[in-house]
Amino acid sequence: MISTHSFARRGVEVAHSLVMKRSDDEPDVHQIPPMAALIFLLTCAIFFVLLAAISYTYGHLITTLCMVESPSTNAYVPIESVEPADDAPPAYTEDGVPKPVDAEVNLVRTQPITASLRATVLHLRARAGFWSRFRGLSVYLVWNFARSVIVGILSAASSNPFLVIFASIVAEIALANIHMTWIHVIISEPSAKRWHQRIPTPFLKSWRKIAPAVALWAVTSQIVTILPMLVAGSFGAMRRFDDPNFEPGMKEAYATAGQLFMAMFLTLLLVVLLQIPATVTMVRVAASMLPEEDETIVPFDRTFGGLTTPEIVGGQGKIGIVEAWRSFTWECRRRLLRTVVKVAAIIMTTWILFSIVAMVEAHALFGPAFGEMMKSLHGISHRGS
Repeated sequence: MISTHSFARRGVEVAHSLVMKRSDDEPDVHQIPPMAALIFLLTCAIFFVLLAAISYTYGHLITTLCMVESPSTNAYVPIESVEPADDAPPAYTEDGVPKPVDAEVNLVRTQPITASLRATVLHLRARAGFWSRFRGLSVYLVWNFARSVIVGILSAASSNPFLVIFASIVAEIALANIHMTWIHVIISEPSAKRWHQRIPTPFLKSWRKIAPAVALWAVTSQIVTILPMLVAGSFGAMRRFDDPNFEPGMKEAYATAGQLFMAMFLTLLLVVLLQIPATVTMVRVAASMLPEEDETIVPFDRTFGGLTTPEIVGGQGKIGIVEAWRSFTWECRRRLLRTVVKVAAIIMTTWILFSIVAMVEAHALFGPAFGEMMKSLHGISHRGS
């Protein structure tokens, strides 16, 4: 992990090399117009901001709520929000007089809130306001920044990728309480407290409870993140980018896109088999430690079907790792899997649209200089990793 200053310096150097004239002994190297490079990089920036927003709202926020919501818990809605059937008879009292409709009477909701992405967004907006799709973003950014700092410190002395992986796992475990705070913020009703006031206390005692589940999640996350790119980069055009004599063209660009899509599908497979169970376990353990004074924003069974016992009566005050996964019923697993598929489809569609736009821009803006642009961008990512 390199510092922000170092990354900026290297980026400026690479950009400078793209737009400045080459020496006389390299007359065959194409120059990239500065305006064309700027347009292309702005397109990439817009795409990554859009993808990050989609990923946070649908890939993190809604899926976490889906892992917490308990379908066995009765969710109630105001009766005026339910349209009666046209042929439904009116309710009568014992004296045969029609009962007046009471707006405070509630009916049971038969479908979980998180069964629909749109319904979940609307529910969040009704309970937490317009910007509820980004609730918890501040603590999420702090958590990621702190994780980056820890990883940078632990892996600064070496470029060994396995050391970076180990540092990432250590950072996740060290920040387990911050991660749990983020989960508590997004699964609970809006609170007047600042996020740092909601960090579980006593700090060390809470950390010991959540650390094993976070460790399991951290290890699987690294496997899902690293393995697909290692496989995709082990053959074809992506393997040859480190060769100084390699001159990629449009053919290699299409091959690279295909390898990236393969990496995305492998990532999805690993997500289903490894990361989803580990994430569900960690989220539900954290949810079991939600303070009693905080109400959840979706229906949630705090007892997990009687598997947890409050500390006040001699229990641990949380659910165990094995029980956290077992208490997540097959109905909930299917609902979560459907949600993951929907989110993956949204992200894939966004990625495909960006790829089409990027290829069209590449043909129109760079022409034969596109190979030089690809090598320069790969150089930035390679030196920045």
